[in-house]
Amino acid sequence: MLVRCLLVLIAVIGIAGCATESARELEVAPWRLPEGPPREVVQILNGHYGDKAFALQVRLSMSEEKMLVAGLDSLGRRAFDILWDETGVRAGKADWVSEDLNAADILKVIVATYWPEDDPMQAYVRDRAKDLEISYQSERANAWNETVEIRNPRSGYEMTIISYELKQ
Repeated sequence: MLVRCLLVLIAVIGIAGCATESARELEVAPWRLPEGPPREVVQILNGHYGDKAFALQVRLSMSEEKMLVAGLDSLGRRAFDILWDETGVRAGKADWVSEDLNAADILKVIVATYWPEDDPMQAYVRDRAKDLEISYQSERANAWNETVEIRNPRSGYEMTIISYELKQ
């Protein structure tokens, strides 16, 4: 579903503007920084859903207090942003972004892919992660600075995420 939403996001052209996503749709545990230091990460996502290609640039900023995620389309327009803190998740997306794009799904894929396997947050994403096939360039611990491939054969999508951690 995540990739389908991202595909719609890339395919639709319109004016960028943000609307608030209903908090009741976002059933995610309160924010907790995963094992390790705060992080600033830039990611390039490329992939396809069926025969449709998509591309995004994502910026993640994680501190003890919150995680901010901002996604830009291939034209550099802000497509979505997500704030996850102790009060929960708040998300906005451009008017031209499909209603199917779900911030909780995006966060679940991030946790399933990048958090340590034994982190308590993994319990919150098991439903989303069960269909994912995740391949790391070397090992999970290095994923913030490497390439990760994510496939979901059941949903028919693949994506490659190239991550670069910015030094603070």
